[in-house]
Amino acid sequence: MAAVSATLRAVQIAQGPFGQVTNGAQWTDVIIYIDPNGAAVTSGVDTLDLASAGSAIAGFIRDGNTYTPRCAALYQPFLTGTTNVFGPVTVAGGTVSLTPTASDFTTNAGIAASAPVNAPFGILVGCVVT
Repeated sequence: MAAVSATLRAVQIAQGPFGQVTNGAQWTDVIIYIDPNGAAVTSGVDTLDLASAGSAIAGFIRDGNTYTPRCAALYQPFLTGTTNVFGPVTVAGGTVSLTPTASDFTTNAGIAASAPVNAPFGILVGCVVT
């Protein structure tokens, strides 16, 4: 599959109701909002990738910490016009990747270069913070 570079639009820290112990690795969940920024994402061929996701997240949060993505899941589908695009999400080598699908998460879906972005993909990313 070919990787289409995602554009990071926003980062939101997802606060949990429970505190963490101060020893060991600190964990933070963030929601990243990405879209293809006018690039086509070909059905069954391409993934939408945010390379160096930890650096991109740290650039939005700007608290001096390092964020290392460890896991991810779809939080919000991409909306273009009246069409939602879903997809499974993976994290590998610091890159967060999404494979566009229909709502069943198995039927391939694509995004046209001319597709308006009514809502970007929202991806919940679990990060080790150091």
